[in-house]
Amino acid sequence: SFFRNKDGPETRFNLSPDLTCIIGGSMTGKSTLLDGLRVHAAAPLPTDERLKRQVVARGRDGFLAGAPSVKLECPGQDPTGAVYDIWPAEFYAQSELQRLAQDPNAVEDILSRLVAEETSGINSRTQQLANLDDKLAHLAKRLDKLDEDFADAEQGVDRARRAASELDAFAAAGIDELHSATASHDRWRQAVQFAKDALADARGVRVAELPEDLEAMPLMPPALAVEDRNAIYERIADVRDHVALATQGLAELIPLIAAVVAAAEQHEAAVRERVERKLAGTGFDRAAIKEFGSLSRQAALLESREALRQELQVQRDKDERGFQRLLDEREGVVDEQRRAFDRVTEAIRRDFGGRIRARRQNEGIRAPLEAFLGSLKQKGVTRWWNDFGGDVRPGPQELLDGLRSDSLAAVGMSKAVQQTFRAAMTAAKQRALAAIRCDDQYFLELKVGDSEYRALDDLSGGQRVSVLLSLLLETADQRPLVIDQPEDELDKRFLFDTVLPALKRLKGRRQIVVATHEANIVVNGDADQVIQLQATANNGEIAQAGAIEDAAVRDAIVQTVDGGAEAFRLRRMKYGF
Repeated sequence: SFFRNKDGPETRFNLSPDLTCIIGGSMTGKSTLLDGLRVHAAAPLPTDERLKRQVVARGRDGFLAGAPSVKLECPGQDPTGAVYDIWPAEFYAQSELQRLAQDPNAVEDILSRLVAEETSGINSRTQQLANLDDKLAHLAKRLDKLDEDFADAEQGVDRARRAASELDAFAAAGIDELHSATASHDRWRQAVQFAKDALADARGVRVAELPEDLEAMPLMPPALAVEDRNAIYERIADVRDHVALATQGLAELIPLIAAVVAAAEQHEAAVRERVERKLAGTGFDRAAIKEFGSLSRQAALLESREALRQELQVQRDKDERGFQRLLDEREGVVDEQRRAFDRVTEAIRRDFGGRIRARRQNEGIRAPLEAFLGSLKQKGVTRWWNDFGGDVRPGPQELLDGLRSDSLAAVGMSKAVQQTFRAAMTAAKQRALAAIRCDDQYFLELKVGDSEYRALDDLSGGQRVSVLLSLLLETADQRPLVIDQPEDELDKRFLFDTVLPALKRLKGRRQIVVATHEANIVVNGDADQVIQLQATANNGEIAQAGAIEDAAVRDAIVQTVDGGAEAFRLRRMKYGF
């Protein structure tokens, strides 16, 4: 750590706007310094998980141990902004370049920045393609839902139409007459029950008998006038007579209504039998009459269900056209992006004299398609896919074309696999397949003979780093570039022929910070700032810092990266200088 004692003195690292070389013996904190800056600036971390953990550990547990206060000063930048906005450096830790050689996205990223006039367009189209992919995936799901809703609406219309057709048969059979007879029968049954209930109520009425003499009159309240008393008795007598008359009338009415009920029941039965015979002649059974109410409700919904189906059809057609427009637009952007990368690869061929070249495999990154085919859960399809070699597997559009033109044999499917694949590829699955886009894959190759090229995967570690470092130093990217020991696995010839000239060309264009043990990078790279680190048991510190013209800095370079003055003298004598 450089700051374990937070109450200690300030440590200040001055980085040149051109080339800064950080030197020092093993375990003096060179990697800790660069990884600490990377973590503090919240710059992108390595894609390799193991290397990422190492960088984070050195940066967090080393450089930032002791919770120091770290301040980054960049002239001309807003000091209140986020650290990475102030200093958007591009970092490469030890061995990171070698691992990036196996990452197709990293190769494409380097290529995208190689030609300045292409970079902005490539980045814009990359984002545009990502947006189109998202829109297509979203629209595909919405169309799937519309398909389901439309199928439900069609079933609803079919049910309503069948109900209306069946209602016509019911009408012809006389269902209305049956309903009228049934209603009449029900009303008369209710009438006879009402009469029975009224008779029971009448028989339950108890009316007091009128006293025979006036001696009972004193039972009335004394204050009540005689005429009022007589009126009360008269009314009681009237009520008694009316109740008796009503009871007699209801008792006589009930058998009459019962006769009507019997006649209504016979009429209903006769009508029902006639209707059932007519319905049986048109294919309906007796139980169908019970469904009449349900059929009526279904038929009443016909108009609204037809309107819903029409609305869904219009929306589905609109979205289908939109889906196809997005596919066409994406295809156009892909073609334009490929033309831009073709210009970049031509620039590589020209600028490197054919020593390095880039090759594209259209839709070469097949992971999205492989995941889709796996989701079908069809062993035959999975086995067919796995039997392919990596470069000859079909892409999404080729599979779709083969499916729609019945030419799947052209992509190596047996008849059995074709049948399985067709059965699995519903309309929704075909749409999902159309929405998939497999990124193009770019390969970097190094010329190793008069006409032989070898891909990065087939090169030695040093050759891989040579190719990537060459491209990194030739990119139009103007972000600061920070590399930890780029000389690892590089031969001296490549260092002199490629790295050092590139470092000199970048002066005034790009800030570069390098941690190195290689004297040639420091001296022949004409470093503008050299920082020598040394370490005690716990802390790292700056031993010397300044330009090569400073005698103390020159001595530090000789001692640190040249092995000391005596070693330098012996080499000079051996070479005869």
